[in-house]
Amino acid sequence: MKSLFLIGIVVFFFSHAYSIDKPPAQNTYVQFHVQVKQKSLSPGATGDLLISLKPQEGIHINLQPAPDVRLDSASLVTLTGRLDAPRQSAANYLDASMPIKQQFVVPKSAHPGTLAIRGTIIYYYCSDADGWCSRFKQSFLIDLTVARSSQ
Repeated sequence: MKSLFLIGIVVFFFSHAYSIDKPPAQNTYVQFHVQVKQKSLSPGATGDLLISLKPQEGIHINLQPAPDVRLDSASLVTLTGRLDAPRQSAANYLDASMPIKQQFVVPKSAHPGTLAIRGTIIYYYCSDADGWCSRFKQSFLIDLTVARSSQ
């Protein structure tokens, strides 16, 4: 009975560890990249996430519904302001030549060192020729350097 219980615990921890470390799903129609505009920020400072979504020829990213950036509950930074998604001239599509910007704030209590920003962006992409649309949830993990406070 004890060995069965221990085996169950071991299986649970290994399966949980695997789910955290597995690579995020990739969209075969849209190339994704995320970076932090400022490589280093002080505690209490505001930064920018720059999110690039580059669709293949014949695919576009919808702005209605708008892309949605969400942070994992373990991320210490908080989002602030509105998502800035550049619009393609007359269409209600994302202008993929420019990044999507989302501001965030580093908590004043952050210690110097590396801070992980983990989250997801949810967006809708469509085929111009075939007339289909799909929702995609792209996970991301990026590191930010927290500098010493200038106080």
